Amino acid sequence: MIGKGRLPGIIQLVIILLATAALLLPFVLADQPWPVQARNYLEGNAGVDTGARNTVSAIYLGYRVFDTLGETIVLLVAITGTIALIGKYGINQGAVKSGRLRTVLLEVVAAKLGPIVLVFGLHVMMYGHVSPGGGFQGGVVIASGIIFLELGGRKGASTMLADKKVLALIESSVFLLMVLSALSGVVLGGGFFADFLAPLGMPTVSYIVMLNILIGMKVGAGIGYMCISMLGRVE
Repeated sequence: MIGKGRLPGIIQLVIILLATAALLLPFVLADQPWPVQARNYLEGNAGVDTGARNTVSAIYLGYRVFDTLGETIVLLVAITGTIALIGKYGINQGAVKSGRLRTVLLEVVAAKLGPIVLVFGLHVMMYGHVSPGGGFQGGVVIASGIIFLELGGRKGASTMLADKKVLALIESSVFLLMVLSALSGVVLGGGFFADFLAPLGMPTVSYIVMLNILIGMKVGAGIGYMCISMLGRVE
């Protein structure tokens, strides 16, 4: 029986399809050529301008680095809000105390995988300028390694990298370094987020590598902190 005021599922589906078609139809029927100026410029000049062979890294840490800073701020706010909600409403500590969330098999496998995942995450983070990856991707992999270390820690044992206080310190310190990096270009006269390493004789790509490392550390520490808080390890 259809509830009062509700449309049948088939009607809802038809409305969604019609609305989607109405939005996409102008793009299908338009006879304007697809803009290629920006694409052609990036394809031919990204490597020269930034030194990165990975054009994606050249874009998000070079041409649109302002947007990248905004993304890190969004991540910071999201993690802060999540931690605030966890602190306000709590978690199911009963399951943690009883040990139902962990098994010996989980601890053994996670403890072995943790260091391997961390090394892979560092590789993805530091070589994002020449291969698929970068700070955000490597940071998520690093966060996975941190979570494995936490899950693999036996009762009474502790890993400094999985310590929430250490992770919070890393995230806040790295974010401060990112802001200082952005302002350093202004102080030196190059502009906001200008490459301040080039005047020191460093290769052009050094700035992108540095930003990838900072972003990876911030993402890894932030997501790791949030996930460990959700796991509810009793302190």
